[in-house]
Amino acid sequence: KPLIPELKKINTNINITFFSASGYKNFQDFHLINQISYLPIDLYSKMKLFIKYINPQLVIIAKNDIWPNMIRTLRKHEIPMYLVGYQLNKKKLQNWLIRKHYITHLSLFSYIFCHDEITYNFIKKNKIYNTAIIGNTRINQIINDSEKKFQCKQINDFTQNKKVIIYGSIEPSDYDIVINTIESQKNIQHIIVPHEINQTIIKNLQNQISNESMLYSQLPNQSIENQNILIIDQFGILKHIYKYSKVAYIGGGFQNGIHNILEAAIHGNLILFGPKYHYFPEAIFFIQKKIAFNVDNQTDFEKKIYLCLRNNQSVSSMLNTTLSYMEKKKQHLQYIIEVIHTQNTNK
Repeated sequence: KPLIPELKKINTNINITFFSASGYKNFQDFHLINQISYLPIDLYSKMKLFIKYINPQLVIIAKNDIWPNMIRTLRKHEIPMYLVGYQLNKKKLQNWLIRKHYITHLSLFSYIFCHDEITYNFIKKNKIYNTAIIGNTRINQIINDSEKKFQCKQINDFTQNKKVIIYGSIEPSDYDIVINTIESQKNIQHIIVPHEINQTIIKNLQNQISNESMLYSQLPNQSIENQNILIIDQFGILKHIYKYSKVAYIGGGFQNGIHNILEAAIHGNLILFGPKYHYFPEAIFFIQKKIAFNVDNQTDFEKKIYLCLRNNQSVSSMLNTTLSYMEKKKQHLQYIIEVIHTQNTNK
């Protein structure tokens, strides 16, 4: 998203695509773009029709969406393609077939902007030379979002002068780890934000918690007195409400991998997450700096929550460490724009 205002200087007509419904339905920044579309399933016939209809001047693919038929179709029509924030999974590279798939399709890009050195070295080793390391594609937007003003009187009243834990982007695989603490720690304000938000998921979550809970959507019509469990049932505000807590548990670490910990870190939170964090360099860095802690089970979680709530580490010190890390790792936007502009001038 931080690239879009700069890209508009090259071409003001910008179309953004999503494959998942959660992205499509919750996109809100319509002032930045001309059109929003679903991306079709990667069948050659469907991609051919879609690309013919959109007729792009150039295509930017974010992160790891390597769709073979889309890439081959774009290349066949000589449409420049840029891969921004690409990060290879080191474990997958051990499979020769997956490795060959990567090499074949990465060679078709006009330029690849890598997230890290592992990805960059793999690409260069395989004689794909239009590449550079540009850092973490999310960090610029996280910094921008943290500077936006967000005020909610009800959340402010719910958290004021109290100990607060936010459970961000939690999944059903996290429930067994955190629910006992949520139910037993009645002197703490618990704010729970599911990773996917819909009526079924919210209802299931409420049923799992035996104590009374409130929904964010109902706050204007409900008294918060003597209440200590708040479930957020609105998409898009998690990144803002981390400012109300000092401890955050980030979901996903007991399934496919942890969700975004940087949004919590930039607001000075101590962070906990499950064991599947090893492919996330920021998680490893924060563990080394004792800003984050991994948990293996419910007992471990309860022990580390206790330690975090009593942690005397300076918030300003943690923030300085976090901001220094993010400044070093953030995306070099101007270099990306310069490469794209240079390669597409007079086309």
